[in-house]
Amino acid sequence: MELNPPPPYPGPTDPSQGGVYPPVTVVQDNVYPAPPKYSAAVVQPEIMVVQPPAIQTQPTVMMVNPVVVQPGLTDIPTPMKCTYCQQQIVTTTQHVNGLLVWGSFGVLLIFGIWPCCLIPFCVDSCKDVQHSCPSCKNVLHIYRRM
Repeated sequence: MELNPPPPYPGPTDPSQGGVYPPVTVVQDNVYPAPPKYSAAVVQPEIMVVQPPAIQTQPTVMMVNPVVVQPGLTDIPTPMKCTYCQQQIVTTTQHVNGLLVWGSFGVLLIFGIWPCCLIPFCVDSCKDVQHSCPSCKNVLHIYRRM
């Protein structure tokens, strides 16, 4: 294998002989002005304080009805003021079947303990407690076990 150099590039290789390429001339059509000179002083904007016009309002009279918070009613009779007849009473309680009774019945029935599934209907501590007024007989509150 012989090392042969590549053939020479056609044209003059000496730049003094007058190059192949014409000289580049730069033409400037537009002359832009120099940027403006900025001073080191900083101009602060003026602060203007504007007072709003005085508005006179008349005092408003508000009627407020007092809200009476009843004590937490549980499973015992409680003294309170009836919300229907406005008398000071001691509530009467009655035990009624609620969600805890029916849920216990269903669970015992599903597990096949069918003779014992009726026990929650006989136990007052499983039942909900209904508070009512002894004078007007309205239901005031139902204490739910579940």
